Amino acid sequence: MMKTSKTKVYLGALLFYIGAFVPVSTVHAQGSLLLGDYPESYTVAEGDTLWNIASQFLQNPEQWTQIWRPDPYLDNSDLIYPGDMLSVGFVGGSPRILVQRGNREVEELGPVIREEMLSSSIPAIPLESIENSFTRNRIIEQELYDAAPYIVENLGSNLAIGTGDEVYARGSWPIGTSSFEVYRIGRSFMDASGNELIGVEVEYLGFASIVEEAGPGLRRMLINNSSKEIRVGDRLLIREESRIGATIFPTEPVADIEGEIIAFLSGDALASQLDTVIINLGIEDSLAVGDILSIQQKGARMVDRVERDRLPFRERMRAIFRSERVQLPGKDIGTLLVYKTFDQLSYAVILSSLEPIQVSNQVVSP
Repeated sequence: MMKTSKTKVYLGALLFYIGAFVPVSTVHAQGSLLLGDYPESYTVAEGDTLWNIASQFLQNPEQWTQIWRPDPYLDNSDLIYPGDMLSVGFVGGSPRILVQRGNREVEELGPVIREEMLSSSIPAIPLESIENSFTRNRIIEQELYDAAPYIVENLGSNLAIGTGDEVYARGSWPIGTSSFEVYRIGRSFMDASGNELIGVEVEYLGFASIVEEAGPGLRRMLINNSSKEIRVGDRLLIREESRIGATIFPTEPVADIEGEIIAFLSGDALASQLDTVIINLGIEDSLAVGDILSIQQKGARMVDRVERDRLPFRERMRAIFRSERVQLPGKDIGTLLVYKTFDQLSYAVILSSLEPIQVSNQVVSP
């Protein structure tokens, strides 16, 4: 029997990620966790999320971890499936959410291989919990930016261009497209050797739509919305389709990968929980939206004095002059969720951090 990996998410991981989004305040007494009119039981339905289930029982859904009690005698006891019945019990005077597995048909499989969809476990992360931390910036090739249509003139008398203004834009226009996003060029990123440009970051400013053709290559456009002041020379790119649904299903990368944080979205020297970072991994590394990566602090490089003392005098002196050291393994200090991928770079949001995150911290498969 085969099952799609996207349909299975471990509850322990879900609780960790959701708990990472909003700092949890001081824990209330156990008796005050429950709603006054919580149901005697609740049957999980297809489309439920952990958040709305917790809201049926708790005053604060983030405190689900304090009362969840998986049944070790059930198969996949750390998962919740549609059809499972949840109820409140008390253990040692403290409330606990208990699960009763619904009846499932068991079918003996013959020698013929076939696929059969299983009921999926409940979704992991409501997008609304973290989408305010996402950026609408993009990382593109320099050639794409240079070839994009650009704003040449503001039709109004005001110097700043914003929502509701009309402008003239010029360039080569894709057929059948009338809506565009407005961008301004920002930082450039080089490969590890420092010799090859692997992408430029363009800052999102708003979106605009074509009102009419005003001449060969010339269009009159309406600025439908602007998040920042728009200027003459800013470029117009085809609106990007979101690859993120209403919920995010955290997954591990399909292959073991290793990279590093190369920049922060903000200009700060350090980053922390819910900040966006740029990593030097992308589609070419088999990285996908929804992948989880561990953030690691590089281990120290130390002198192995025991080994050095065993060396003959000349080799010992050579090791000293070469500053030969042993590289110790790094330690995990946080977790990233990848939410926007490009060929060689990606945007990711910090879900949790034990220490301030720095540029050059490593990111690896968990």
